[in-house]
Amino acid sequence: MTMDRGAQNAHSSSTSGQDQSAAEKELLDSLYVAHAEAEMVGWDFSQLDERWTVDEPWWDFENDCVEAMRATRKGILDLGTGGGERLSSLVRSIRGAREPLPRIWATEGWAPNVPIARERLAPWSIPVLQYDTDAGEFLPIPERSLGLVMARHESYDASEVARVLAPGGRFLTQQVDGFDAPEIHKWFGSDFSYPDVTADVYVQRLRNAGMRTDQVDQWEGQMRFADTAALVTYIGLVPWDAPGFSIEAHAQRLIDLEASAPIVVTQRRFRIYATQE
Repeated sequence: MTMDRGAQNAHSSSTSGQDQSAAEKELLDSLYVAHAEAEMVGWDFSQLDERWTVDEPWWDFENDCVEAMRATRKGILDLGTGGGERLSSLVRSIRGAREPLPRIWATEGWAPNVPIARERLAPWSIPVLQYDTDAGEFLPIPERSLGLVMARHESYDASEVARVLAPGGRFLTQQVDGFDAPEIHKWFGSDFSYPDVTADVYVQRLRNAGMRTDQVDQWEGQMRFADTAALVTYIGLVPWDAPGFSIEAHAQRLIDLEASAPIVVTQRRFRIYATQE
């Protein structure tokens, strides 16, 4: 999607007034385009290329999932599989380690991702079920049928996770803390959309569902954006980090951030590993 050049100029003129330099107007015009063209496909941040760097938590969630997949003898469920990128990588890493693999299912709540995930996971005969936790839906999985449920950066219903796990089944989740990227919220005047997404709240919900929490860890690191074009591309990909954001409304803030680039933003993550008793 490309914004008409005349429309860009009209927008930048309406926000800048007479004091804006030609360089600032050119910057804002380029940011309109970067933001408009940001489109998430699957769960792919390649549009940012080398223009951002991200720290990773000290734990290795992917390896922990691989080890849990290898250990289980019952079914496996990946909640919020996105475009299936991560799950296909996990399956490739254990394929051949033992045969046959347990039955694997995946869910995805965002409709545009479902056909992408189905195509990517078809070689592994993994069905992708359209399922939205936030809509209050029930998991289309029989109760006590799974040995492992995984949720990376995906919301979940603790009672549903507990329902589908067999006794001794494990739940592994890594979450973006609800107070992630506080700088973005401060710069662009937006409230946190998910203030209940914290380790304490999620642990309590799992315990209330009858599960035992085995491991809980929290982590803080950084994302670094090379410039404001990378930042507005990121916001376009994950708009829930800045609800109501627009180039027009935040023109001066973006100009100021460009002048002080690179731009550093705080990341917050937590993980919880639990067992169905």
